[in-house]
Formats: sequence, C-alpha cells, structure tokens
Amino acid sequence: MAATKEGSFSLNLGVFKLEGKLSEDDRQCAWELYTELATRVAVVGKPVDKNAISFDGELYCDSLDSLYTFSRECRGIMRKFPVGRIKSSRQDHLGILIHRMLTDVLRPFLEKWSCRYRAWWTQTKKPDASPFEVQKQFPDRTEFLADWTAVRLIMRQVERKLAQQYKLVPLE
Repeated sequence: MAATKEGSFSLNLGVFKLEGKLSEDDRQCAWELYTELATRVAVVGKPVDKNAISFDGELYCDSLDSLYTFSRECRGIMRKFPVGRIKSSRQDHLGILIHRMLTDVLRPFLEKWSCRYRAWWTQTKKPDASPFEVQKQFPDRTEFLADWTAVRLIMRQVERKLAQQYKLVPLE
C-alpha cells in the first residue's frame, strides 16, 4: 500500500457522510475496515453476485456469526484508531462511519432476525437432513434474505467508497 502523508476525503453514502483531512492513520483505519468488509461474504456477499442475492453455499447460522464477528472487529478498529490520533479540525473520522454502520445497518438487522432465525433453527434442524435444505424451510426466508441483501448492498457501497476515497488497492 502506498504511503500518503496528508490529503482530503469526502465520503457520502446517503446514509453516512464524512469529510475532512486525510492522514496516514486515517488510511490505515480505512484499510483495516476495508479488509473486514471485502473478505466477509456474510457482510458484502459474493463478488461475482452483482445484486448480492445469492446465499448459495452459506449456512445462515454461520453467516450470522460472521456478522457478529464483523461487528466485534469494527469495534476493535474504533479502539485502535481513537479520534485524538486522527488529525482533523472537525474530529470526523472513520470511527463515526463504523458506529453508524453498526447502529443504523447491522444492529437493526441482527435484532430483527438473529434470534428469530436461531430459535427456529434450533427447533427445526434434524441431524440426518442437509442443513442447506432445512434452512430453506424458514417461514420468513424471503423477507429475511431480502433484508440481508439490503445490508450487503449498503456495505458494498462502503467498501467501494473506502477504496476510491483512500486510494486502496482493490481486493476484487
């Protein structure tokens, strides 16, 4: 990754908007967030699936676990790059974006679906049946996956904007 000492950035995703001065700490923070986004199918879907609608090959329980792990990693990034280290007169930095992603996108999705799906899964799974076939029987599957697709599309926007604004090497 090329070193950038200072510059400016503007990140507007409709739901989130940040702008300010760009320092090397900002860029490192952006890279860590970008890496978490780009490497988690549960968060952004499969790269070859342009509409983020394919959940083939995913066990929903495992993917929900990955969303929780993503949240934990994001909080770690916020701790690693505290606002005082990032030089900006407005003190806006990626920690705010991360917080908004977690509180406005991931948390509402997980609160709505995680317990509901896991309770159903625990009662329904059968040791001799394919877990992929069993999960297709979730009564609210269509709405569940539509909501999850919406989360993935927002996260893809964040991933793309981070790469553009911070001039990161694309992982696609």
